[in-house]
Amino acid sequence: MTLEVVKNAAQNTKLTELGNGSAIDDVYSIGEGPSSISGGIFTVNKADAPFVYKYKYDELKIILEGTISLKDTATGVEITGQTGDVIKIPKGTEVSFSSPDFGRAFYVGQRALRDF
Repeated sequence: MTLEVVKNAAQNTKLTELGNGSAIDDVYSIGEGPSSISGGIFTVNKADAPFVYKYKYDELKIILEGTISLKDTATGVEITGQTGDVIKIPKGTEVSFSSPDFGRAFYVGQRALRDF
């Protein structure tokens, strides 16, 4: 294994549409099995309804651009992340994602490549 770079990954990564204005794709994955981690780009556009996702792994996100709002559907806790903010999402949390306009984040999750 050696050092690698994906030039301008935040802008050039081809994302998979998730619905309700959200899209994602992994840029890299390291390791195998339960110790693997993957990281990539996640975007949220303003939409009529939020994108809801239940995490089966722990994840960290850093907001690269714009604004992303998250709501824990079980507890009702809401946070809004803006450029430069880091967000922790524990395994088992169901999150409702939205944005007043647009948000882009880089994430690292404790999971295999594209095991969304």
